[in-house]
Order: sequence, then structure tokens, then C-alpha cells
Amino acid sequence: MLKRLDVAEVLASEDRRSRTRRFVRWAAVGVVVVAAAAGIFWGWRTWQASAVPTYATDTATRGDLTVSLVATGTVEPTHSIGVSSLINGTILSVDVNYNDTVRVGQPLAHIDPVDYEAKRKHALATVDAQAANRDAAETAVTDAEAALRRAQHLPVGEVVTNKDLELATTGLDRARANLMAANAELRMAEADLSGAVSDYQKTTIVSPIDGTVLDVNAQPGQTVSTVLVTTPLFYLATDLKSVEVDVDVDEADVTQVKLGDSARFTVESAPDKSIAGTVSQVRQSPKVSDGVTSYTAVIAVDNSTGALRPGMTATASIETDHATGVLTVANAALRFLPKGEAAAPQGQQRVFVLRDGVTRPVAVLTGLTDGTRTVIVSGDLKAGEAVVTGVKDH
Repeated sequence: MLKRLDVAEVLASEDRRSRTRRFVRWAAVGVVVVAAAAGIFWGWRTWQASAVPTYATDTATRGDLTVSLVATGTVEPTHSIGVSSLINGTILSVDVNYNDTVRVGQPLAHIDPVDYEAKRKHALATVDAQAANRDAAETAVTDAEAALRRAQHLPVGEVVTNKDLELATTGLDRARANLMAANAELRMAEADLSGAVSDYQKTTIVSPIDGTVLDVNAQPGQTVSTVLVTTPLFYLATDLKSVEVDVDVDEADVTQVKLGDSARFTVESAPDKSIAGTVSQVRQSPKVSDGVTSYTAVIAVDNSTGALRPGMTATASIETDHATGVLTVANAALRFLPKGEAAAPQGQQRVFVLRDGVTRPVAVLTGLTDGTRTVIVSGDLKAGEAVVTGVKDH
């Protein structure tokens, strides 16, 4: 009896363990099913969210817009000249140095004047000799005139013959011709003297302007020749309180630049300081380099501080147009086209505004652009509206 009870208990215990194992298995299956369902649900939600695009937008704003173009060039004196010797000779002295301020007529250098002084004296002596010849010729004319008068007052045929009268007349003509020749010789001598004096004066090289010495290429003992001159002895510039910036403008942009356009530029010595100027000239002569054609625009600049120096490299921004109180949008808004949307007909423009989460096209007419924003001239677009510029990445 005892043994049968033990067997029954064992069987009952095995049955309970079997039911427990089945429950655990079903519970595990349930957990897996729930987890799979949750994964499917969240995957569906993620797919649904990714299927709806998120747009990048910009606000249509009202304000000012300035159109500018950028060009590079150099700072130059408003007026500069090279000064060379007008005669041949040896430099005796150089009387100025770099950065000196000079006045009109101020000596810059002296050339040995010995030869030119000798020529001047010779020419002066020649003038004196020709003047004496002229005086003698004038006296001869006076004498010939008196002789003719005497012959004319005496009875012809009794005291004075016809031949004597003719000789007196031709004698006066000859004296007058000699006087004309003497005057001509004197004028030539005076011309030679003027040239000799001029050459002598040129032995002193003087400044033709009020200005500043930029460069000196002369030294005592140097021989100068008017035939072999390749480099001026001196470079002078007018008052450097006013300078100009000569910039190269591409041929595609030059028609936009006008006299009086405002400009700002920086130089490498002060890249963070913007300096104001005004376009004073747009030159007609082209410059061609490596197949690229450009034109020089001249920007007049006040340099009263003396901060700008000739030769400095400048980067200029020239204001070619300006609009005040206009409605503008980002240029990206004009390029955006929603997926599946047909392009606008040729010659028409539009932007897409975001209203209630949906993109809606708005036809517009555009105007000036500064490369970043564009003026909206007309169209059903209001300031403050969000215009679509693209689709955000998820």
C-alpha cells in the first residue's frame, strides 16, 4: 500500500512539472509575438514619418538690397611721372632722396655743366659778332641812302650822269640786301644761343610738379644718355593725400559699373578695415591676359591719413545697384521644385510657400539679385511668409 501511494505522488508531481513547462513555453512565445508586433508597429511609424518630407524654409523679408561686384587691383598715385635727363652728361650730384617732398622747379640732380657752359659762351660771342655785322650793314644802308639823295638832287647830265644815278641806286639795294642777311645771321646766332642756354639750364634736373619722390635711379658719377634712356632717373607723384585704386573688372561685368558708383575696399596691410571710395573713371582700353579680357575701373580715394601707399594690393567691392524697402527671398527658393511637381513654363518664375504643412506654388516676378537674395517685384507673396528652399535630410 505504501509503495502504490509513492508512485501516485510521483506521477502527480511529474504532471505538475509538465504543465509548468508548457506554461513557460507559451509565455515565451507570447513575449516573442508581442515584441515582433511592437517592432512592426514602430517600423511602420518610422516609415510613415520618413515618407512625409520635412522642408527647409526661409522667410520672405522686406528691406534693402545692394548689388555689388568684387574686383582686385592696386593703389596708385592720382598722378605720377618719370623724370629723366634731357641732355647727355655725367651726374655731379643727386639732391633728393626717397619720400622727399618737392616743389615745382626744385633741383633733383645736377649734370656736369662744363661743356654746356662753353657752348653757351661761344653762342653768346657769335651773337655779339653778328650784332656788330648787323650794325655795320645798317650804317652802309644809311650811307647808300644819303648818296642816292645827293645824286638825285644834282642836275642829271651836267654834274651827275645817268650812270652815276644808277650806281647810287644799286648801291642802296645792295646795302639793304646786306642788312637783311646780317639780320638773318643775327637771328640764327640768337637761336643757337637760346639752345645753348637751354642745354646749360638742363644741366640742373628740376621737378616739374609739386609732389613726393617715389623712386631714385640716379647717383653721382653716373653717365646719362638721351638715346639709351630705359628707366627714368626719378619717379614723382603728386600729393599722396589723394590716391586711386585701379581695379580690373571682367568684361562680363564692366557695363554694370558707372561713374559715381560707391565702392569699398581693403588692403592686405589692414584686411579688417574697409575704406570708402568712388568710381571716377572706367577706361575704354581693354586689358587681355591669358585670354581673359578686363577693363580698368578707377576708384578715387581720400588718403589724408597717409595709410595707403602706392603699389598696395586692394580688393574692392563696387556697388552697382541698390533697392530700398523691397521684398526679397533667398535665391534657393527660386530653384526649389517639390518632388513630382512639373517645372514652370519657360519665362515664368515661382516660389513654393509652406501653408498648413503643404507646399503651394506662388507665381512671382523677380528683379535685382545680390547673389544670395533676389527682389520680388510682383506676385501673391507676403512679407513674413515661409518660402521653401529645400528638403531636410532625416
